[in-house]
Amino acid sequence: MPGSTEERGSGPPGPVQNPEIESSRHHLRNYQMFPGHATFYLKGHFQSAGKPFSVLVVFAAIAVPAGLFFGFTAPWIWNNISPSLPIVFSYILLLCVMSLVRSAGSDPGILPRNIHIETSDTEKREAGPLNIAPLSVTVNCRQYDEDRPLYLPINYCTVCRIWRPARAIHCRDCDSCIDFMDHHCAWLNNCIGARNYRYFFCFILSLSLLEYFMAALCFLHVFAWRHRKSSTTSAAVRCAPVSFALAIYGVLGSIYPTALALYHIFLMSRGENTREFLRSRRVNKLERRRPYDTRNIRRNVLYVVCAPRRISYIRPWAIAEEGDRRLEKPSSQ
Repeated sequence: MPGSTEERGSGPPGPVQNPEIESSRHHLRNYQMFPGHATFYLKGHFQSAGKPFSVLVVFAAIAVPAGLFFGFTAPWIWNNISPSLPIVFSYILLLCVMSLVRSAGSDPGILPRNIHIETSDTEKREAGPLNIAPLSVTVNCRQYDEDRPLYLPINYCTVCRIWRPARAIHCRDCDSCIDFMDHHCAWLNNCIGARNYRYFFCFILSLSLLEYFMAALCFLHVFAWRHRKSSTTSAAVRCAPVSFALAIYGVLGSIYPTALALYHIFLMSRGENTREFLRSRRVNKLERRRPYDTRNIRRNVLYVVCAPRRISYIRPWAIAEEGDRRLEKPSSQ
């Protein structure tokens, strides 16, 4: 056939390669291109705003007392009182640990970048056409009262180059805009936002219940032993020193998570988050507004706790698409 031998013979011979296999080698996941300060683990399924040292400290503060409880207190309660009590403790512990992992390691609601790019760096501070982005505008949310309409500020983030939603804030620690940002938790080393707020609330609530339950079971061990032996309290403490120490640890350790859980119940009942509540303290009491308050406490709480979980906008575990601007750092003007 004409030209077949010369064309095939041109160039050095080499092994036949599958183009699909070669292209898959160059595929990167979204977390490998993420421009923020988050550090990803397990192929993007776990993230932290830096080194997860504080998360490990919190986990150790839960795991070490739980291990001592299972080693010294749970066997005596299982054999002498009821096996159901250690089983209930195990369930609460599992709920607490899983909530810790989900709240500390999941995407809090990071918003994608470069969605609304201004035409130039000098024009973005001037109001004008739609392709020029001012720093902030206000929109009418709803009628708070008959004679007082309620306005919400919609801000433009010059770092992420997006118009962020009304309840979104740019976190300096994560270097990203977080949807429904409540606060950046230093203990969990992650932001608490739209996608992990319920896990955070479940964590502090289950942690409080875990501490109270451990203290109650450890005191039960000490005083039940004293009653059965017809002995004194000091003798019971000497017989079960670990249980007594765990009881004191549980009482003291429950103070902070209980206060935090009650505080967030208070916020949810008002239709606010932490940043909105602190910002309202700076305003005159007569001028304070709660635009997300439905005037029903039960509805406010259910809106936060039982609402469907929002999707991840960045999907750090997914394969990155070529030309996706959402994961690019803004170019210097």
